[in-house]
Amino acid sequence: MISFLLFYIIGIPISILLHEVGHALGIILFTKEKAYVYVGSNNEEENKENFRIGKIHFHINWAYFGFCVVKNRDTFTNFQHIMFLAGGPIASLLLFIAAYFTSAELTHYGSKNFINGITFINLYLFIGTIIPIIYPNWLRPYAGLPSDGYQILTVLKARNKTEF
Repeated sequence: MISFLLFYIIGIPISILLHEVGHALGIILFTKEKAYVYVGSNNEEENKENFRIGKIHFHINWAYFGFCVVKNRDTFTNFQHIMFLAGGPIASLLLFIAAYFTSAELTHYGSKNFINGITFINLYLFIGTIIPIIYPNWLRPYAGLPSDGYQILTVLKARNKTEF
């Protein structure tokens, strides 16, 4: 029971934070821009900056959703844009793999349940963000926004049009 509560109170928000940090790493590794990671609202007035590490600025409220924002996104090359967009799903995939193998080694029931939760939430974050869709209205606060996969597909399609 405690592992279940810890998963919902700590595991999900931290998994979302790490997904957004994956996007931020895509920004700072492949561009000269600063990355702004939000857990909770991406409104500066509602979600003030808590701290920064290098070029990553963290705005963290306890929530089950997040965003990564960059100021000069329109100046990115196609490669930079794809690295930024793919960073989150890649981070979630790596966390899924790490949690899966960690869970296989655990014998303590509570710890195993917690890590199994981390395994499945990161698999969900990977699949739910890499599939190219526009999020439905019931999936607030992402309603009407394109998934990471949709945005990657859009960049690839635009690149193919400019090559011909």
